[in-house]
Amino acid sequence: MTNLQPGQIIHGFTVIRKRESKKLGGTLYEMTHLKTGAELCFVDNGVENKLFSVAFQTVPENSTGVFHILEHSVLCGSRKFPVREPFLELLKGSMNTFLNALTFPDKTVYPVSSRNEKDFLNLTEVYLDAVFAPLLLENEQIFRQEGWHLALGESGPCYNGVVLNEMKGAMSNVDRRINEGITSLLYPDTCYRFNSGGAPGAIPDLTYEQYVDTYRRFYHPSNARFFLDGDLPLDKTLALIDIYLQRYEKSPLPADIAPQTPKAGEATNYYESTESSGRHDILSFARLLGDFSDAKTLFAADVLCDLLASSNESPLKRALLSSGLCEDVELYVDDDLRQPYMALHVRNTSDEQAPEIKKVIRETIARLYREGLSRDELTASLNKMEFALRETEEPQALMRNLLALRSWLYGGDPMLYLDTDGILTDLRAMIPTGGYEELLAKLFMCEDNIVTLHTLPSVTLTSEEEAAAAARAQSTLQAMTEAEIACLQSKNEALKVWQQTPDSPEALAALPSLTLADVNPVPKPFITEASTVDGVRVLYHPSPAANGVTHLNLYFPLTSFSGEELSYLSLLPALYTELPTAAHDVQSLQRELKTHIGSYAFDAAVFARYDDTEAATPCLQARFSFLTSERERALDLIAEILTSTDFSDKDRILEIVRQADDAARQRMISSGHALGAAVVRASHSASGAARLAFHGFGAMQKNHLLAAHFDREYPRAASLIRRFNSRFLGKTGLTVSVTAEEPMPLDTLLSRLPQGECQPEKAAYHSDFPQKTGIRIPAPVAYAVMGYHPMLDGRSTDGQLRVAANILSLSYLWNKVRVQGGAYGAGFVSAGNEGVFSYSYRDPSPDETLRVFLDMPGFLRAFAAGDEPIDKYIISSIAAADPLLSPGSEGLTADSLYFSGITEEIRIQNRRDMLATDRAALLSLADTLDGMKEKNAVCVVAKEDTLRAIDGLIVTEL
Repeated sequence: MTNLQPGQIIHGFTVIRKRESKKLGGTLYEMTHLKTGAELCFVDNGVENKLFSVAFQTVPENSTGVFHILEHSVLCGSRKFPVREPFLELLKGSMNTFLNALTFPDKTVYPVSSRNEKDFLNLTEVYLDAVFAPLLLENEQIFRQEGWHLALGESGPCYNGVVLNEMKGAMSNVDRRINEGITSLLYPDTCYRFNSGGAPGAIPDLTYEQYVDTYRRFYHPSNARFFLDGDLPLDKTLALIDIYLQRYEKSPLPADIAPQTPKAGEATNYYESTESSGRHDILSFARLLGDFSDAKTLFAADVLCDLLASSNESPLKRALLSSGLCEDVELYVDDDLRQPYMALHVRNTSDEQAPEIKKVIRETIARLYREGLSRDELTASLNKMEFALRETEEPQALMRNLLALRSWLYGGDPMLYLDTDGILTDLRAMIPTGGYEELLAKLFMCEDNIVTLHTLPSVTLTSEEEAAAAARAQSTLQAMTEAEIACLQSKNEALKVWQQTPDSPEALAALPSLTLADVNPVPKPFITEASTVDGVRVLYHPSPAANGVTHLNLYFPLTSFSGEELSYLSLLPALYTELPTAAHDVQSLQRELKTHIGSYAFDAAVFARYDDTEAATPCLQARFSFLTSERERALDLIAEILTSTDFSDKDRILEIVRQADDAARQRMISSGHALGAAVVRASHSASGAARLAFHGFGAMQKNHLLAAHFDREYPRAASLIRRFNSRFLGKTGLTVSVTAEEPMPLDTLLSRLPQGECQPEKAAYHSDFPQKTGIRIPAPVAYAVMGYHPMLDGRSTDGQLRVAANILSLSYLWNKVRVQGGAYGAGFVSAGNEGVFSYSYRDPSPDETLRVFLDMPGFLRAFAAGDEPIDKYIISSIAAADPLLSPGSEGLTADSLYFSGITEEIRIQNRRDMLATDRAALLSLADTLDGMKEKNAVCVVAKEDTLRAIDGLIVTEL
């Protein structure tokens, strides 16, 4: 641990302040760079994972997405590392635990982290050179690739670019459209009224000159905030940073973000939908909450949001649902801005019912204020918040970075949101003094300066926006002279040549790298101690880092149910905790859960042995995390939920079905690649087929059928739920997993469970989906997936296939599909006993992408015949197999390994296989992938005209 003192100077930085923090597990040092004024925070906590980050306050002046394009572009080559994409090269050969860049409404953050010190310093140097010496200043091709350019195709001119296509996909999401609509109303006079990611219609307004000028104004050390975290070599890191900062003089900061005077406002916007009739409108209300520095008020508002609308039985949400005016309600605080806001969304309503909705809100809030808020409910919501603040998911260092910036970015104390123990004490003190009632009145009963957004469905929005973009492209081309068209054609050809020209060996050699000697030949072990208690299999995963928290997972097998029955049963996980039990109504049940159990979830899980494609074990999975001190009450509640949930209230169940159906629609648009991958993987394995039925598109379809024809379809689902509860929910076949500092007794839980009937250990499942499936969604971009299973040809899926997948993802698909094709992402995945698959994400040309997928074996052969080193791909493959995990996630991973039959010996052998990958192995794997040409399964998720243009697809929809 470091021992610096205020006033001490180290590598150009002066230590300004030093504070110990039990919450941080160490010391927060604040420093200022003498020459440039750059600010730096260092969390000295001894954590193995080391983080470097530099953030700039980036204040949009329009919706061209210039800062988003710069975020991409900065990582496309720099003065010291003049390769086309150093970011990609780092992905190929680093042991990083995080490597990316993030664009926010008012900041851009460049974080990297690694557990390996040499790797950490390599990553830090490359990122420093990227942000302070990027080639974007002299190479316009970077702007044209990552931002936009006018392409001249056979079907006419069109706009293309990575960020442009990313934002077409992003703006297909109704929640993103709502967020942009809300912020434009709330902040009419500040930077938050603009779309920082870039509005697709505005991105082509950005010129290269404006883009370069924006970089020069904002990417200066005087506007930089560095954040360091973990057991890193501080002396070397500060010396490295100082080398770059010494090149600059102090510069005036960009204009600060002026506070917005609260104003009322109202607007209407639209989202693409396949349905224009019925209740599909969304009504949103929002208001400013004040300043970032008032953390107590912001946290208190979060507590109110949780109390009022976190579940269907929360008082405000229940009042709106029971009124029959809507199907879902969401209430939250967005606190990642200088002036945070609170928003209420009323979903699946009719826009003309807005006055009635407002009346219900007024009457409910007035009643709650008059009667007073339940102290027990407030305490429960506070307990839930405190647990969430304690149980941060990995990468924790990045989370600390972003929390510090919530105040630090605006000139506030970086510790404000890092150490919240004092705030939580104040929040508890507000309960008996009426503080929450006062805040309730301020936020809800004073209706001045509330903005209202009406978001309505349109079946023509995408076609209208595409027609407008095409007309603009055509108009731009028609306005050009012959000389200008020739210049454009020359630029486009130059872009293509630049994209296809490999980096020189000298440029690649300049990048710092690891060697295989830097890699541990043995993976980090997952410890599982298996035993039997009262006939139940118990898996214990000791975790010294559990920090007083117990993570409990229960797995109830469902092998007695067919694939179609699993699709009906997919409703079951959503019902637990949302329905009453024998001892509690829903509201009191959820109060008890928040009070005594920090987090809980029911889900569908599917397991199969790593070498078995013919059978699988679907399970109902119940996950709970709680303070070990709350163990007895937590176990009592868990047993109560499992054994006495009342499934008789059809009205409540219909609400849940409709909410799940709506969420599935949005997930299809934002995660079409995952949807397509599940369909493809189901073609070649029982586990994939069971997963598709129980958790994927098959489950979505059954839930949609339930939502549309509930009275007709629910009796089938109810019958299956009764069958599971009466016969199979019990100790027979159950597996219990515990991740904690010490083993825990399970008598309280197991004694409450019935014995249950025996089921098969595994069962066969098959997919009914066509080998070539198209899934229609209302979105202007597409997702393409192609899969195959090597076991069809008697070949294995060992560690070397992971290395080949890495090579194909980073050296082939990245260039062909992302860089040249304009898709936001692409990759090739080895999915164990579910085969292999390639995917594209937010893809403008999925038909061409499918052809690219078929050429993968040829590329792998050419790679094997070349001289590019394989070692870096081995290193990054090993890093991907050893991710940074929280204790709870470690337990879940260990469970999956156990159920899959993957022992530590097999994991070690897989590591050896990866380390032994050579060119002969790659040639053999190319032969393996030849099978994909004849035995592939395909799924494309896209709008209808895109699907119809691809031969052989059988099109379906939700």
